[in-house]
Amino acid sequence: MKKVGIVLGTKPITPLEFWVGVEAESLVQLDDVLYAESEVGSQKVKYYGIVQEVQKFLEGAQWVYDAYLATQGVIPINIAYVAKVSLTRVEPEIFIPPTPGDPVYIAEGEEFEKALYYDQMKVKIPAGLSRSGKVIYLNYHFLDGTEGAHVSISGMSGVATKTSYALFLLYSILYHSNERRINAIIFNVKGKDLLWIDKKNKKLSKEDEEALRKMGMKPEPFKDVKFYVPPHPGNYSNPDPERDDFIPFYWSMREFAQEGLLRFMFVEEEETKSQVPYIVERIANKLYYLAKESPEGRLLDSYGRDIESLQDLEDRLTEAIEQAEAGERDLYRKWFGDASIQTARAFLRRFSRSAFHIKRFIHPTQSSPIKWEENKVSVIDISGLHSIAQMFIVGAVLKKLFEEKENRSHPFPKVFVVLDELNKYAPKDGWSPIKDVVLDIAERGRSLGVILIGAQQTASEIEKRVLANSAIKVVGRMDSSELLSKEYEFLTNNFRQRALILKKGTMILCQPDIPTPLMVKFPKPPWATRKQEVEEEVYVPEDFNNF
Repeated sequence: MKKVGIVLGTKPITPLEFWVGVEAESLVQLDDVLYAESEVGSQKVKYYGIVQEVQKFLEGAQWVYDAYLATQGVIPINIAYVAKVSLTRVEPEIFIPPTPGDPVYIAEGEEFEKALYYDQMKVKIPAGLSRSGKVIYLNYHFLDGTEGAHVSISGMSGVATKTSYALFLLYSILYHSNERRINAIIFNVKGKDLLWIDKKNKKLSKEDEEALRKMGMKPEPFKDVKFYVPPHPGNYSNPDPERDDFIPFYWSMREFAQEGLLRFMFVEEEETKSQVPYIVERIANKLYYLAKESPEGRLLDSYGRDIESLQDLEDRLTEAIEQAEAGERDLYRKWFGDASIQTARAFLRRFSRSAFHIKRFIHPTQSSPIKWEENKVSVIDISGLHSIAQMFIVGAVLKKLFEEKENRSHPFPKVFVVLDELNKYAPKDGWSPIKDVVLDIAERGRSLGVILIGAQQTASEIEKRVLANSAIKVVGRMDSSELLSKEYEFLTNNFRQRALILKKGTMILCQPDIPTPLMVKFPKPPWATRKQEVEEEVYVPEDFNNF
């Protein structure tokens, strides 16, 4: 036990916080974990807490220039060194204040684990390191759906390292979880950063390697990864030329109809403020029944003609509108029902615009699906695509995943979905088919084994129910105006102020087990984040050892 001071009696002491008078030779800083021992009757009570404020000031000084006189030895004064401790736990639970003069110690070993409730976590996952270098853990049962689920990570673009922390957390889960049946789907939203996570980072420092080992992880890249990328326009068999082991993904026209993917072509806010959604639903249902009645592998219209592309579908809809304008409305009613021709034209204009951006993902007869169960990690590259194409792919993939999980009687394998720019897919205002899917995952995914690790610049722009269902909340460097919103009320004490100055690689973590947020640092990744970081793999023949 290392004593650092005593409980002060010159400041009010409550059952929830107390002040420590720090001894001259001791060092106490923000985020240190301390505990005080007190005698309550015949019982010994321990008060565990985290340092939330540290102050130094001159005792005995009254005027501004007394500090100068003190340094010259003219007037006798003392330097007061005090720290404010917010309690996390009292053992046993006797909620009366500690007594002035009670000794205060640095929490180490078993005492540190008690202070942060690690002794009550049946399965714990490393979430980073404290400022003093101790391992900070997450209760895995608040991640995997046993007691809670989902992670929300907020922070400014470029400096908050949101995606980096999401990947680190996923890496820690895959490395430490006792559950073998775990898969992950990662949407690569920005650049090509996540297309090299299966390659070792040659620029990893010794300090970062040691930090990983301290958390029980070898400095290795992700294993068993498959990369899905958009097909090359006009050539479905070739992906964009980054690596030769990339897999192009796309849907057949029949799948497009059967799975109702038309809905994900109309996801912009303006669509919800018109009569267009009525037509979208009607045509999506019409396509579904056409797919059911068509021969295997084909999509036929009511006249037995093949629909092999979005252009074919647009031609059929244009034909129906033109017949209606000429006075013949039978075909028009089959597609558009009672909607006005003006609304149908508005639908067709927006359909044509969306089709331009997603047509490369719709094949006449073949499909190349995301087979997320075949590999531990599936990375889906949507970077460089127009926003309409990105939203179409995210919606289509998540809808299919959720339906597959709904059709099972158990939540295994559990799937962790890493999705950046969450505010685009589940905005606070408006409605869209994608928002419905994300809400389903947030509200029912826990029981189905679908866990969302979502990242966004501004939590204030996210649908409230998505945030409310996130058991784990993480904040990186933030903008001052954003921090004023009520979505950050969990940042108690001085954490809002500290969020303004966080460095890269430092996050504020809040989890249900611990009543106060924690500051955590995480190392740079052992996997490459760009092609230039990839460590060359040297092939050594088996016969080499015979020489």
